[in-house]
Amino acid sequence: MNEQAREHIDKHAKAVVDGDMDALAADFSAELRPQLPQLAQNLPQPVNAADVLNVDVEPDEVVALIRYSGGGGEVTIRSRWREEGGRPVIVQAEPAG
Repeated sequence: MNEQAREHIDKHAKAVVDGDMDALAADFSAELRPQLPQLAQNLPQPVNAADVLNVDVEPDEVVALIRYSGGGGEVTIRSRWREEGGRPVIVQAEPAG
């Protein structure tokens, strides 16, 4: 999970800006999907931009920092991605701080 993960993380950030809820839901692990509404509350509304600040490839996972901005504010989210079912999915997400 290296270059494939980076491309997927870039697509995820774009999906947040575009409001593509189907793509967003597919990017979260089945265990984390029920928490999507709660996680979305951390984001500025509306999200106008997303910048992938860092992607750290570790042996079993990838940690990404994405800054979301819009609606007069911004927040950076740290997400942990692991491969499940042949694709990277988010297994943990929280505001970085």
